[in-house]
Amino acid sequence: MRFPPSLRTPATLPAVIALSYALLAAVAIVLTRRSGGIALMWLANGPLIAALATARYRRWPVLVGAAMLGSMAASIAVSPFSSVGPIFASANIGEAALAAWLIRYFAVDRSLFTSAPSIGLFVLGAVVAAPLASGIFAMTTLGMLLPLDPLATLFDWQLGHGIGNLIAAPLALLFARSRISGHFLRARHGAWRASGCLLLVAGTTVAVFYQSSLPLLFLPLAPLLVATFSMQRFGAAGGVLIIGLIGGVATLGGSGPMMLIHGGQEIHLQFLQFYLAVLFLTAMPVAATLWQRDRLTLALRESEARYRLLADNATDIMLTLEPDGTIRFVSASVLELGLFSPDTLIGTNAAALVYEPDRARVSAVHVTALKAPDRTFTVEYRATRADGSLGWFEANTRAVSGADGTVGAVVSVLRVLDGRKEREAELERAATTDPLTGLLNRTAFRRAAAEAMAAARHGIPSTLALLDLDHFKAINDTYGHAVGDKALLMVADLLRDRVRAGDVVGRVGGEEFAVLFSGLSQTAAAPVCDRIRVALGEQRLPGGDIGVTMSAGLAELCPGFGLEPIFEAADRALYRAKAAGRNRIAVESDPRGG
Repeated sequence: MRFPPSLRTPATLPAVIALSYALLAAVAIVLTRRSGGIALMWLANGPLIAALATARYRRWPVLVGAAMLGSMAASIAVSPFSSVGPIFASANIGEAALAAWLIRYFAVDRSLFTSAPSIGLFVLGAVVAAPLASGIFAMTTLGMLLPLDPLATLFDWQLGHGIGNLIAAPLALLFARSRISGHFLRARHGAWRASGCLLLVAGTTVAVFYQSSLPLLFLPLAPLLVATFSMQRFGAAGGVLIIGLIGGVATLGGSGPMMLIHGGQEIHLQFLQFYLAVLFLTAMPVAATLWQRDRLTLALRESEARYRLLADNATDIMLTLEPDGTIRFVSASVLELGLFSPDTLIGTNAAALVYEPDRARVSAVHVTALKAPDRTFTVEYRATRADGSLGWFEANTRAVSGADGTVGAVVSVLRVLDGRKEREAELERAATTDPLTGLLNRTAFRRAAAEAMAAARHGIPSTLALLDLDHFKAINDTYGHAVGDKALLMVADLLRDRVRAGDVVGRVGGEEFAVLFSGLSQTAAAPVCDRIRVALGEQRLPGGDIGVTMSAGLAELCPGFGLEPIFEAADRALYRAKAAGRNRIAVESDPRGG
């Protein structure tokens, strides 16, 4: 329970329940009982409902017993039906217990009028279902003992108890749970403002109900809403209670706008109850909306504070864009990572910073994000820094839509990928190049040859040349492997210098190299390859008079064959060149061999 400390002792709360029930029941019986009938305004169940709804079930017997004592005391003291007081007490307190159970079952005791469903469930349980059940019990039981009209009794009971619960229980529940928002009291002059609002409600109600010539029932609504906006649920529940008490006393005294209605006191009180129900169902949803607004505002402020904290301290760049790509916000990290001052980027279009070849791809991702606000999209691209240099970035983008589904902003987090791209390039080079010469390795060269074979099927010729150094083993054995490595490097440099930009060069074995002459037929490639052979024979290793020669075999890529027969054909040509005395080239015209 969350009652004030003074009510948390085992004996104090039951005593308060017994006393309040006796007092409120006696007042209701004396003031609102029509001649020969039942009380038409029953407020006594309000505090009991709040106590039961917020207490542990094991305390219910004590609280119910205390309320029974209070009810019996009121019946004995002022009721003309004291002989059937136990039946009235059972119906009244059974109604309170049922209402409290329904409030707990529907979790109204936890939400406490913070949403329209919470208010509706409270009305359904405490205002409709519980009074109806107790009214049927009272009508059935008392109808056999007293001269009462069953339907009229049920109607009066339902209305009086339902409206009584509607007026008295909400404020009691708020007090019991200590869920009254106290920020309006802690604010500067908050207590004075709260007191002023309630006094304004009371003063306006007195002015309206202590005159009977004008139908001014609309006037209390204005100060009630002022109290609701100022104190939210406390203002709504407290204001309706004040209007109900003042209006009820005035109506019972024969004063107020209700006197303009033709009918007796019963009709006047019933219309007052209807009026109070309308006030409650007007003010309490407003209070719930205000409560939700405050929680939403607080959540937004917390979210903004977290976002700002992350933006100010994050190592990534955080961007907020308009749907058209205009930069609305950029974090301070852009100065370090992009060399831009954040202020200079506000109002510019983010697409202008993207490297032009990547711009269409990034824009397509942006458009896709606008169409799917519930998803995050990632794209890698190059962007221009303030100094004109290019950098790699990864953007994680998510569109933000409003309640109507319209996208109002796009949030992006940019991460610098320069280091990762460099590592990827290094890994790519390690996987595709020969570590000694820097040429393509065998796997990468064959991949390039396969691409050239696909191009050959579309009429673009290419010729494969396999080059092998003559007597290379003798160089290693005579001068050592260090000299042999220098010879390999000299050949690699020569090949790089003598081939065209579109040609592919690789080291495919120990002393075996390969060249793919792109766009050249075998007839055109042979003299080029031979000039490379002659140039190599004229070179000497640095620091000595050691020369290297090579033999070469050529085969043109034929569309009707696979890649492997072409390599075999070039290898056969190379074998013939070596067999013919080395330091020469040979061609293989027929990949089928022979």
